[in-house]
Amino acid sequence: MGVKLQALRNFDAFPRAEEHLLQKTKSGAVVSIIGLAIMAILFIHELNYYLTTYTVHQMSVDLKRGETLPIHINMTFPSLPCEVLSVDAIDMSGKHEVDLDTNIWKV
Repeated sequence: MGVKLQALRNFDAFPRAEEHLLQKTKSGAVVSIIGLAIMAILFIHELNYYLTTYTVHQMSVDLKRGETLPIHINMTFPSLPCEVLSVDAIDMSGKHEVDLDTNIWKV
């Protein structure tokens, strides 16, 4: 048990750096401060971009006014007979289609 515990203590995923690598210099401090400033600026910029809402107003002429819109629906009603099912649709212009049956397959 003691050997396994000692092996576990010797295993270190993040070993300490050697002493000569831990020397503090002014140039290292300047690089660290510049790096922190850049990270803070980028963070604030990205947070501002994330929280900002952009509204785009765009209008165009609908050239396909008379065409029908394909609607694809795949539903299963295991306890409902097909005879009672129907589809009603209404578009933005107020055109209301009741009990659509064109190209509807009830299986």
